[in-house]
Order: sequence, then structure tokens, then C-alpha cells
Amino acid sequence: MQKAIFKQMTDEQLVLCFQGQADALAFGELYCRYFTKLYHYCYVILNNADEAADIAQDTFAKAAEKIHHLKAPAQFSAWLFRIARNACIDQAKEKQKRQSVSPDSSPDLVEEEFDVEEAMAKEAAIEQIRLLMERLAPEARSILMAKYFDGRSIQELTELMGLSESAIKMRLSRARHRMLKLYNCPPRIAS
Repeated sequence: MQKAIFKQMTDEQLVLCFQGQADALAFGELYCRYFTKLYHYCYVILNNADEAADIAQDTFAKAAEKIHHLKAPAQFSAWLFRIARNACIDQAKEKQKRQSVSPDSSPDLVEEEFDVEEAMAKEAAIEQIRLLMERLAPEARSILMAKYFDGRSIQELTELMGLSESAIKMRLSRARHRMLKLYNCPPRIAS
């Protein structure tokens, strides 16, 4: 199949294609769709760019290895983020163990405790933001991602998008208001 065809396929179709034919291009398209989102997700939990990148990469490696066992291909993104969440929690626990130092050897250091409940609450909030972002128009989503996830300044956005500073501020304001509106009005679920 040509690469352009994969861009038009749903996640479910890509997973089924990879499961059936082990087509690397199908998995490559899933990687392109989700790597940046997964990286940002891990970064918010771990607050460390290198660790987030490592875990995002490892998550895709595990996913490629275990995808043949995925029984609900339509749930690929939820499954992928669950793998990442578990890896982030494991990483944070491991980091806490490494940072544990006996009090007499270094009295100035304060041990940081990893709060699983806090991490789970943070993860739930991130998932809600991710779902809301998916409901935004692509233009609104991209400007919010550039500003708040990539950390771009207003000046960088003006250069990147070829718009005036006031136009960038207006688009950011509209995108934030749209997010707030989506947050306050969750989608209706058909019964």
C-alpha cells in the first residue's frame, strides 16, 4: 500500500493492518499520530524531557511487540496511553528509590515521596485535556499545542504562523474559550 493511503485510515484499520500483515508503514502511521502526544503526556507526569522521550519510545516498542494481543483495535490510543502511564509510574517509583539517601549521609537532602493517587489524578486530568483537544478544530489544537505544550512564545508563534501578534493572541484566546466551553459541556452519549 502507498503511504498516503495509511493517512486516511482510522487507528482501528491501521492496527488490523499491522496485526494481519505486519505492515511497518501501518505502525509507522500510528507512531506519527501519537508519539508527540505520548511524549507530552509522559512529560507532564514526569517533568523530565529525557525520561519522557525514553518512555514514549519504549512505549511504542512495547506496543509493536504486544499489538497482536490487542483484542479491541478501536481502543488503540487508550491502550497505548495505559502502557505509558504504567511506565511513568514505574519510572517515578524507581527514581524515588534511587534518590533515597540515608539521613546521616546527607542531612540537607529532603526525600521526595511519590504519591500514586496524585499521579493518577494528574493522569486523569491529562487524559481529559487530551480528549478535549481532539474535539477542537485542527487550527485551534495546533496553536494551543505550540503555545502550551511546546512552550513557544507569542513572538515565535507570529514568525511560525506568519500572523500579527494581535492575531495570535486572538486565536489563542478563542481556542482557550473553546476548550473551556467543551470542558463545561461534555459530549452527550447516545443511550
